Amino acid sequence: MKTIRENGLDGVSGLIILYGLGLLCLPVWVLTGFHLAWLIAAGIYLILGSIFLHTTLVGKAHIWDRLLRGVPLDKHTRALDIGCGHGLVMFKIAQRLPLGGHITGIDIWRQLDQTNNSQSAVERRLAVSELTQEATVQTADMRQLPFADQTFNLVVSSLAIHNVKPKAGRLQSLQEIGRVLQPGGRVVLVDLGFSCQEYKEALQRLGFTDIHVSGNGPNGWWGGPWMPTLTLRATKLN
Repeated sequence: MKTIRENGLDGVSGLIILYGLGLLCLPVWVLTGFHLAWLIAAGIYLILGSIFLHTTLVGKAHIWDRLLRGVPLDKHTRALDIGCGHGLVMFKIAQRLPLGGHITGIDIWRQLDQTNNSQSAVERRLAVSELTQEATVQTADMRQLPFADQTFNLVVSSLAIHNVKPKAGRLQSLQEIGRVLQPGGRVVLVDLGFSCQEYKEALQRLGFTDIHVSGNGPNGWWGGPWMPTLTLRATKLN
């Protein structure tokens, strides 16, 4: 339960659908005289739900642990976590920052996007973890970031930008990332597969370079490989 409270559940409606369909198949299996097909269907849906649950509770954390080993951090790091939620990525970066480095997390704290999501909860965790010097959070919309141009040299985001609807809002968010990022600054985005392809095209138009999209394997499957989590890395050219 502590893991769920600290990380929240992403896409809880999808989790409910998968487990719900699995449980629904069980009484149908009984009513149809224990027809094997319905038992198999129940098992498949429950397995897909379990894969989904693994990704939201454990898999995404493993993804970021691996990614951050390749992200250099120093006392000059000024990082921004877009849609920080419970602070999974922000805490991982804050714990790795040398003295002088800092990360800011922003979110609008929608329960629909992640359960038990609130600024006060993250601030309490920062205080308990003694990371209030390394990290701060505030309420802000990623489509209108309240920061001056070229404030940050690293921007990260985990499974957040795809929640912005419609597409124009997501493109506006990427433009804002480009605005607040310093020349030579890096972007690391982890998001749904179809979203990362969209981001790649948008960042190319915005003048980013060294854009790479890669997979994350089963740790990023939202039920199965047909709904993967991908990673996009890019550098702001100018």
